[in-house]
Amino acid sequence: MEKTAAERGAAAGTDKHLMGAQTAHRRFCLGVLGTVCALFGSLLLYGFLFDPWQLFHQPWFRKTVFINNARFQNAGIINSHDFDSAILGNSMAENFSAAEASAQLGGKFLNLSMAGSLFSERQIVLEHLFRRKKIKQMIISLDHLPFVRAGQYSQDMPPERFAFLYNRNPFDDFRLYFDIRLLRCWNFSKKNSCGEEIPGTARVKSVEELYQWFPYYVKAFGGVKAWCRWGKKSPEFNVFLKEIIRVADIVAQGSKDVWKEQFLSECRSNSRSSFEQHILPVLQAQPETTFFLFFPPYSRLWYAMQEQYYVSYYKSYQLFIEDVVRTAGALPNVRIFGFDNQDFTADIANYKDQSHYHKDINAKLLRLMAEGRGVLTTENFPAYLKEIAGLAASYDLRAVAEQFESCMN
Repeated sequence: MEKTAAERGAAAGTDKHLMGAQTAHRRFCLGVLGTVCALFGSLLLYGFLFDPWQLFHQPWFRKTVFINNARFQNAGIINSHDFDSAILGNSMAENFSAAEASAQLGGKFLNLSMAGSLFSERQIVLEHLFRRKKIKQMIISLDHLPFVRAGQYSQDMPPERFAFLYNRNPFDDFRLYFDIRLLRCWNFSKKNSCGEEIPGTARVKSVEELYQWFPYYVKAFGGVKAWCRWGKKSPEFNVFLKEIIRVADIVAQGSKDVWKEQFLSECRSNSRSSFEQHILPVLQAQPETTFFLFFPPYSRLWYAMQEQYYVSYYKSYQLFIEDVVRTAGALPNVRIFGFDNQDFTADIANYKDQSHYHKDINAKLLRLMAEGRGVLTTENFPAYLKEIAGLAASYDLRAVAEQFESCMN
């Protein structure tokens, strides 16, 4: 049945109304989408132009300032700065001066050391570094961590938080600039850190001093009195001072702490497999790079406590040295250094605690490396291990403990 003219008109009006509503809805959706894209694009453009971490270029339209959290900042330094040699370690290597390393060893060094870094974390940075740069020389600290397994990462800074900055895809680096929590880190006009977003961060103007923790702890150096003052400020360090006294008393009674052979074997396996899985492949893959590997020289006091009381712990350290020398010592591009027999290790005034040495020691280590002193080989490492064990065994723990007892009381 044909529709009347009135019905056809009403239908046409309804169609026009629906088409109008659809058009308005479409325009609204396109407007929202356009606004979102504009905001996203603006943030993307601003992130690229401002580039707080220098992932894509050195600073434009602002002064050169760095964020001193190495796990984030190193990617930008590798991507955007010019250098041909590098230093990578943990807090034991952070106080190396890149300028001094360049003067002693030649080349143009930068220090990329990451506080508390494990071998697994360093592998992430090293692989990216060698993809982006032609590195002539590389200094790497070899820290004895017998309880850390291969493939294990720091719980405080898991790799998913920063590892994407070091992969082969440069575009996902923008993820860092879309994290709302990190927007405070973009503001370089203020002195405030973005510590809530990236714990421990601060802004640093010079790449030379970017990761150095000295002179912040300068008052902790100076020997027994300085350590006692530090112990009053730090409950954790106070516990260590009491441990020195406890160990000295037990050693005086003729007792020792000895692990089961199975536990010692497990610790040796951890140290060896961690090195072989995360560091050795990099050494082998870069035959044109000269690698300076060194065992950080902790204080002789600490090694004396190990050799005289924590016997198995010290044994695991000696086995770690042996395994590294036997595994990497044959590579023509690798030089391995041990400095535990140096006189400075016997003076606790050179340390702020059992392991962290003064910045002057970092400078001395560079000079020793440049002179070729302290090199460990498959031929001389047994004599070296015997020498340092003898030095640790002859260290007078009781005399030092008495000094701490006196100043702590």
